[in-house]
Amino acid sequence: METNSANESTQMRDSVRVDVSFPVTFTLVNEKDYEDLKNFILSHRTGDREGDITPYFGAGELESLDPTLVKIWLSMNSKLDYVINILRRNETGGKEKEGLCKDISGKGIKILYKGNLSAGQYIQLRIHPPTFPPFTIIAVGKVLRAEKSALCTENEIEAAIEFDAIHGDDREEIVSYVFKRQRELLRAKKEV
Repeated sequence: METNSANESTQMRDSVRVDVSFPVTFTLVNEKDYEDLKNFILSHRTGDREGDITPYFGAGELESLDPTLVKIWLSMNSKLDYVINILRRNETGGKEKEGLCKDISGKGIKILYKGNLSAGQYIQLRIHPPTFPPFTIIAVGKVLRAEKSALCTENEIEAAIEFDAIHGDDREEIVSYVFKRQRELLRAKKEV
């Protein structure tokens, strides 16, 4: 009985959503590549696959950094992401697409996208929330629905995407980000 309660607690914690707004890049995944990609993503967390700089700093060192230095670091990280995206576009022939994340949870993400997506499609997501220290999550998601909503502008759709393949540590990273963002929003609300 405790195991079931623990599962329910984990599921509830995974499904807590927070409204956000940051770019998300993705590529469509064909059925042929889906299984290999899924196994690759589940085998190691994104930081282990791509090289994560965060382990070089302790939590105390990160908290004690000068806020100006943090802003400079985030700006540099953003510029490097931009260069990497340009290089990746040239490498893949421009197949990488960009959407705008509207909300996120440990179970999935909602994005706005100028283009077409269909329910049932699989996409490889590259998620990098604007946070310090910076982190990137790569996961495979399944489009649950893609339709016009009140948030959409012309030629835009809102797509609800469920994470289909995401490493457990990456999911925990997202859940931690969601709770951190909720605390920031609550603090900002109290100050008003």
